[in-house]
Amino acid sequence: MEIYAPSRGHILPDPGTDPVVALFYAFYDPNCQRVDNDAPFQCKVGVIVVENSEFDPKKLRNWQLEVVDTELDLLNKLVDLMQELDPDIVTGWEVQVASWGYLRARASTYDFDLGEMISRAPGRRASGGVDQWGVRTTSTFKLVGRHVINLWRIMRSELSLTSYSFENVVFNVLRRREFARVFGVDFFSVISRGSQFKVESFMFRIAKPESFVLLSPSRQDVGRQNAAECMPLIMEPLSAFYNSPLLVLDFQSLYPSIMIAYNYCYSTCLGRVVDFKGQNKFGVTELRQPAGLLNTLKEHINVSPNGMIFVNQDVRKGLLARMLTELLNTRVMVKQAMKGVRDDKALQRVLDARQLSLKFIANVTYGYTSATYSGRMPAVEIADAIVQSGRETLEKASRLQLRTYTTFPHPRYQAIRVIDSTQRWGAKVVYGDTDSLFIYLSGKTKDQAFRIGHDIADTITALNPAPIKLKFEKVYLGCVLMAKKRYVGFKYENPDDLEPVFDAKGIETVRRDGIPAQQKMVETCLNDRGPPPPGAAVAARRLAEDPNDEAQYGDRIPYVIIREGPTRLVDRAVAPEGILSDSHKHLDAVYYITRVLIPPLERIFNLVGADVRSWYEEMPKALRVDDKDALMFSPRKAQRQAALASRFQIDEHFLSSHCLTCGVLTDDYVCDDCRFQPQETISCLLARMRRTEKQLTDVQLVCATCSGTPTTEPIHCESLDCPWLFERKKVEHRTEGLETIQDIVDDLQYYVDEFADSEGNFEIVEDDLQEEEAEEQVLLEYEDSEDDELEYL
Repeated sequence: MEIYAPSRGHILPDPGTDPVVALFYAFYDPNCQRVDNDAPFQCKVGVIVVENSEFDPKKLRNWQLEVVDTELDLLNKLVDLMQELDPDIVTGWEVQVASWGYLRARASTYDFDLGEMISRAPGRRASGGVDQWGVRTTSTFKLVGRHVINLWRIMRSELSLTSYSFENVVFNVLRRREFARVFGVDFFSVISRGSQFKVESFMFRIAKPESFVLLSPSRQDVGRQNAAECMPLIMEPLSAFYNSPLLVLDFQSLYPSIMIAYNYCYSTCLGRVVDFKGQNKFGVTELRQPAGLLNTLKEHINVSPNGMIFVNQDVRKGLLARMLTELLNTRVMVKQAMKGVRDDKALQRVLDARQLSLKFIANVTYGYTSATYSGRMPAVEIADAIVQSGRETLEKASRLQLRTYTTFPHPRYQAIRVIDSTQRWGAKVVYGDTDSLFIYLSGKTKDQAFRIGHDIADTITALNPAPIKLKFEKVYLGCVLMAKKRYVGFKYENPDDLEPVFDAKGIETVRRDGIPAQQKMVETCLNDRGPPPPGAAVAARRLAEDPNDEAQYGDRIPYVIIREGPTRLVDRAVAPEGILSDSHKHLDAVYYITRVLIPPLERIFNLVGADVRSWYEEMPKALRVDDKDALMFSPRKAQRQAALASRFQIDEHFLSSHCLTCGVLTDDYVCDDCRFQPQETISCLLARMRRTEKQLTDVQLVCATCSGTPTTEPIHCESLDCPWLFERKKVEHRTEGLETIQDIVDDLQYYVDEFADSEGNFEIVEDDLQEEEAEEQVLLEYEDSEDDELEYL
């Protein structure tokens, strides 16, 4: 449900003073049959409007419309509607200060509690105490018996976008996901509870048939456990530009596979090989094994790299191994089922959501064992065993050459030494990150790289116990490896791919804290070979101007840097809509070039010995003047407007004027040569006017079609996420000078009518011209003295 409340001017509506005049709702029931197959929603979509003289019901013929007399009637109608439909979930784009929250605030002005009236149990309130999760996530609006979903907050956590405005989210993705059914938890816990709660929902179902009970340690017990000792392998990369193939191989679900392969679990651990400080500590507890147990099981145990003993699966299969095996096998079945229902898009979305939820649980199971601060049942010994086993799988030296031996004495075969020591591959590992390997093949072709990549993957997989599997992912042919988790290259995923895909990780092209120009500039170049942050200052100014315009927690505030003298950067940051509405504000091009575009380019091109900043410093620079500025601030017109010069920026006093027709420097709009060819000049200026008018018509047609606005009405769309907004504003600013051009055309036409002979030849006696200029100078002096705005040509 969303509402519309007219505000005063450009500030946001205030629930204390601005009434709601319209309410829009959509009710969805998956079990309801559609009456109209073309309807966008199932069951019910409608509008409730407060009657006024300007409202035209004919514009909403395709929607269920109800007209009420007052705002109080609108609130009562909503209460009746909620009791009739009885929804399980209520949602809005921002439920705290808009939609439901705004309506509740408006209802309080009529002395009744809207939240109580639309709850399933009127008269009952939620339990006391401060809801810290609700305060932190701006979700304190609650209804007894109904789930309240803050849609903006969900999009913020689920999507990776540069902007989380309503328009940008709608433009990028609209999808549905179901996790509650797969996790086996209640619906709201999917949103409000963490990953440990969801892991336990699976563990309980596995542990109960085996007569196991999960431990519930106190916060003090968790704090007294041993500290973690092991770290994953993150190699320091060999930073360089690689022009030969660079292979990327990943261990598929490495940590879950290690837990399955080596049977690491709470239920299979026998403690340490050697007691630590006289204790056999395991997680938050201490293990005490019967005497002689290890001798009895010595042929059926596995010692992890961190010195922990686990029994093999032939003695007992661990609960974690069983759970992860079922999760991964089920995920494989779901993905196979997706291939058989390619035509059913709705079922495909459901199955895709289920396989993603299964993948999520498998990947966070390791985190459940290693949660040393807020863990529900942590065991750092298991976590260290998993991490160190994964590290050894990548790095532990065997000191044996693959070309000489076919078996290895150690059960965990490291990949790096095998790859580096195999001469037939000619490969070198240049980077490794937890479960990934970057392998450089100097002098090899793309086809050779794919063949070697599959050979490496099969060899390493065969040397490790199932289900540990090394998967060949892709080939970079042309790659810049800068630092840990920062690289970019041209990706090939199949040997038949003719065109590569630009693939970047961790650099400015994929980061969301920059600007689109920065991303485009860096990507284009690669394809071609103290004070508060400015955003916080902009948000503070918006809040000072409008107390209701408060930025949401975690929101990204868009801003631009304008040209405004030698001031601080934070003082030159303005909201994008500010530069659109004020034609005298200009982007600070020098700032964006030197502070935004050049730094990321330097970090890349310095690796190949190119100095991007020196290129810019050696370039010739000139002050660019827009055509609109040239028309508004020509030297002759500036003389007539000397009294108003203080309004303009200092750089506008030094503008040079160019002829609107041929572009040469002149003291007026049109140079003397073009004035003596009035017919050609008129034709050129008229063509220029028509082009600008056509551009304005075309861009207005696009905006009118998108917003559903008749072409005869003004367009009020101000979506900063739409590139057509900036195009429309640019053309509108350009049309501001058309009136001046029309005056020039009229003046030239006057000379044609007065001085052209019967054959169209144009001649002016020099004395007459000098006399006219002298007369014009007298009039200009008169205008200056009287501070008049007469237009004389």
